[in-house]
Amino acid sequence: MLVEKYPFITTRVGDIPRSYLPITIINPENYKAINVYALIDTGADECAFPASFALPLGHNLQSGSQKRINFITYF
Repeated sequence: MLVEKYPFITTRVGDIPRSYLPITIINPENYKAINVYALIDTGADECAFPASFALPLGHNLQSGSQKRINFITYF
């Protein structure tokens, strides 16, 4: 099994360092892709991304249905 080390980084001044992983998000319908850093959360049941990712991936958020996402955060 390949093991890679990724440093803990901060995204804002004064924030605590967190583990982010570089990922590529691909829309399987049109193969448009964006490269971003994602926060690693090994206990998460689902993933949520900012609405700003929709347009570059070819999604129309106005044509979809809403889904309520409940979360717990402490940062």
